[in-house]
Amino acid sequence: MDNIRVEVEDDVHEDDVQWRICCSHSSKSFIKYVVTVIMSIIVLVFSIYMIATNPENDNSIYFSLMSSILTLYIPAPSLDKIN
Repeated sequence: MDNIRVEVEDDVHEDDVQWRICCSHSSKSFIKYVVTVIMSIIVLVFSIYMIATNPENDNSIYFSLMSSILTLYIPAPSLDKIN
């Protein structure tokens, strides 16, 4: 954990902040996105596994987890104005 160092400059927009992790520079928003995608995949795989291995049990919680994860990546429908 001694190799992780965050460098922040004054008067920099939060999305432009570069994090230096080991030997690379990455933006804060990119790291947050990658972590979100990885955690989502883990939860989806776990839910699918639990549904497949226990079909006789009540699996509604796993379907709920899967649908809530999918709402992160599927945009909500929008109504266009008709002129």
